Amino acid sequence: MFLVAALLALVVLSGVLSAWRDPRRLKPGIYLTAAGALLVMITVFLALTATGNEVTEAWVLLAMGACGLLAIIALGIYLIVNGFDLARKEGARPATLLSTLLGILLFGYAIGVFLGVVIGWFDSAASNSFLLVLLAVGLPAGYLGFVFVAFLGWSLLYAQHGRRKARTESVDAIIVLGAGLLGGNRVSPLLGSRLDRGHELLDNAIRARRDPILVCSGGRGGDETESEASAMSRYLVEHGVDDRRIRIEDASTDTAENLAYTKRLLDETGITGRAAVVTSDYHAFRAATLMRSAGIDGYSTGAHTAAYFVPNAQVREFVAILRDHLWLNVAVLAVLSVPWVAGLVRVL
Repeated sequence: MFLVAALLALVVLSGVLSAWRDPRRLKPGIYLTAAGALLVMITVFLALTATGNEVTEAWVLLAMGACGLLAIIALGIYLIVNGFDLARKEGARPATLLSTLLGILLFGYAIGVFLGVVIGWFDSAASNSFLLVLLAVGLPAGYLGFVFVAFLGWSLLYAQHGRRKARTESVDAIIVLGAGLLGGNRVSPLLGSRLDRGHELLDNAIRARRDPILVCSGGRGGDETESEASAMSRYLVEHGVDDRRIRIEDASTDTAENLAYTKRLLDETGITGRAAVVTSDYHAFRAATLMRSAGIDGYSTGAHTAAYFVPNAQVREFVAILRDHLWLNVAVLAVLSVPWVAGLVRVL
């Protein structure tokens, strides 16, 4: 257990140093999530030791497995309930049903483990085979679950970091990321909250005696009559922003292009200082990772988003993070899938 405690200290230190170097990466979240798992292991060991019984590795793993299963059940139920609430408020469509689907998969896996235990009361051989299959499938699922927890935890911490930076640090450029328009040309409440936040940061920078610009970034979607950037600019002027401070980036179609094209615009304008990217709370961390990839110095901060919308949005953001590092994740999942693929081939 001393070695585990030493490993815990090393992982925590690595996470802190990684966050200090650049928090716009998932690496600190990976380190700190691993530290959390080690801390749970130590806590379980100490709790079992306090009972006065002999503690073996099997008991520790069994207790951790039970805790994990309860967490899976709770998360599955929460995501299912939240998904139905989101569908009721926003309409049932594929984009709003992601959290529901994930919740069903998690809850179904927990039910599968429970059935495996029940089967064991009547047929231990069949139960062992069934549980081994679940364990094999659980290897790639466990990897995705670990990365999802790391992403969720670190994105929440980064959102707090971005809000603190927005209060304490003025910048030379504010970049507001676009979102879909209502009726093809009207700013939605979600986009309006981003623009209001950008307006606030612009005023802060002016009060700090900087000469900032505000970039409206967003192209024209297939169902829109004008670019998002154009509608955003009009909204800002109507709310008191000096149009001489506004720049338009209206060629992008996604967040990566938002920031890549804006970087080009900043270079052409001669802006070399730090920038603040303004988006929604749930999107702040991924925007920061893409901001880093685009070579823009600064931070990302989020505008308030309705609480019921966040879980489903976070699932979408996680899928996008996996896609941003596609080949790495494909390679890891391929290796972890070998046991159950090999078992399936053997059965067939």
